[in-house]
Amino acid sequence: MFSKQEQRSWIKIECARGHTARQCHQGLQEACGESALPYRAVAMWAKAYNEGRQNVADMCRPGHPSVCEEVVFALSALLESDPRQQTVNVQYYC
Repeated sequence: MFSKQEQRSWIKIECARGHTARQCHQGLQEACGESALPYRAVAMWAKAYNEGRQNVADMCRPGHPSVCEEVVFALSALLESDPRQQTVNVQYYC
């Protein structure tokens, strides 16, 4: 019914309105039924938004590196192994 990102956006708005994680979760359950995010996820996102997070994209979890982290790691390893320190672009990869 509603995607995870849409639900996170709703949590963000509700937190801005001063609602607790429990209130956010109850509202999601009313609107989304079985497809509502679990309470633990709602609490995690509510905490992040209350601490100033703005983005509704997936958060990194310990032991689960994000795509961005993997790319940065691969690029840094590549640059360290290349003494020329040239710009990494499409031609370089080819």
